[in-house]
Amino acid sequence: MLARKVAVLIYGRAIAFGLSLAIPIALTRLLIRDEYGTYQQLVLVYVSIQALLLLGTPQSLQYFFPRMEAAERPQLIRQTWGLLGLASLFVILLFGAAQGMLEVWQPSHPLKQYLFLLGVYTGLMLLVTPFQNLLVLEDRAKAAMWTMIGFSLLDLVVLPLAAWLNPSAMGMLHGILITATIKVLTVLAYIFPRYLRHGVSGAAFMREQLAYGIPVGLTALIYVINLNIDKYLVGIFFSTTIFAVYYIGSLWFPIFGWITQSAAQVVTPRMSAAHKEGRLSEIEQLYSDSVHKLALVFLPFAVGLAIIAQPLIVFLFTADYSGAVPVFMIYLLLLPSRPFSLGWVLMASGQTRFLFRLAASMSIINVILSYTLLVTLEGDMRLLGIPVATVVVAWLSTIFVMRQTARTLKIPLSRLCPWRAIATATLVSLLAGVPAASLWVIGLRDEILLAGGLIVYCLAFLWLASRFGVLDIRDRKTFQALWPF
Repeated sequence: MLARKVAVLIYGRAIAFGLSLAIPIALTRLLIRDEYGTYQQLVLVYVSIQALLLLGTPQSLQYFFPRMEAAERPQLIRQTWGLLGLASLFVILLFGAAQGMLEVWQPSHPLKQYLFLLGVYTGLMLLVTPFQNLLVLEDRAKAAMWTMIGFSLLDLVVLPLAAWLNPSAMGMLHGILITATIKVLTVLAYIFPRYLRHGVSGAAFMREQLAYGIPVGLTALIYVINLNIDKYLVGIFFSTTIFAVYYIGSLWFPIFGWITQSAAQVVTPRMSAAHKEGRLSEIEQLYSDSVHKLALVFLPFAVGLAIIAQPLIVFLFTADYSGAVPVFMIYLLLLPSRPFSLGWVLMASGQTRFLFRLAASMSIINVILSYTLLVTLEGDMRLLGIPVATVVVAWLSTIFVMRQTARTLKIPLSRLCPWRAIATATLVSLLAGVPAASLWVIGLRDEILLAGGLIVYCLAFLWLASRFGVLDIRDRKTFQALWPF
């Protein structure tokens, strides 16, 4: 049942990802690289600010909701969206004031004209972001899945149309404002009759929610900064045209977060409830199973994408963005870290301060290492040194998270994960890449190489996985977990 819920959310995010991927494919053809780079810089500002102003509400919902009685939950929902409403008003006023100050002090600043509208968009999306967490907590995983798909379809329809009507960063800003307004109305139409319309029982616990949520919000902000330090530095030291190319190369790793996020929305509340009752062995089993299943996703993904990287980038975004391939290849080294960097046990046990301190220290190390590589390397290596620093710091953070997770569960690292099974999955993933990589020597066209490499790799992986016992493709339960509908 648990695996099927996770699979539902993963399918939802996978479909949403596929739909969302069509957006940059369209935009790279409708916008010149300078305008596309400016638009992505605005998105970067939005992502960074939103991470802080969410105040950890998505995670606090996962922590408090399963610990409360049904009659007490409306108070949690009213309190959560009340906090988000105040944060929304604050960010709109803040960005409006910032635009006014720039008009006086730096009238030629390239982002000046966009700030107020960007603040409005950020404020609207603050009210939308925790919605899918709420649906999952209500045991409505399929509704959460269809919400993801619906919102992505909305973006897919509106954003390319906005770029076609007004091929500029301002045109894109108008487009995302339209989509955000529709999403907010959808969320409010759902939560108002269920939670906000009637009276609530139970005392307010704003202080407790903020005590849990603010460290999480700060941690999320630092995580976003840490993940995007490379983009900040590229935006500062390189042109918007180079930023546009770099963004395409770095686009992929954050997107794969939908897999771990889907699992977290289901598993973390279970861990929180188990931790409340002291059932550490149950948490250990949940964690071990999750790491194993996620490794079976991320390890073959990393190898397969490395094989088709060149034709994939050129086919999707045209040869103008072929310079993104080296950045893309470096970022693929992050995918194998995903199954091991799960902070779910620490979140479920309330160790938000540890996560905050870890994220802050890793952010500082990332800044120092990235800047050092930027100023010491020469030529094209200046640009590539930045993602290398991000990869190194991410793996370092993963080691600390695993160590603290083992301490929390009171077990040695050797018991934390099914290491033998993971090693076998790694071997199978690498061996499956051999016949797929051999297609490169034939000299095929990019389109044929892309399709052929993907098909050969998938078939080779499934056959080897069955032979090595990684997957039992004859087991009906395997496909029930993969197709939970």
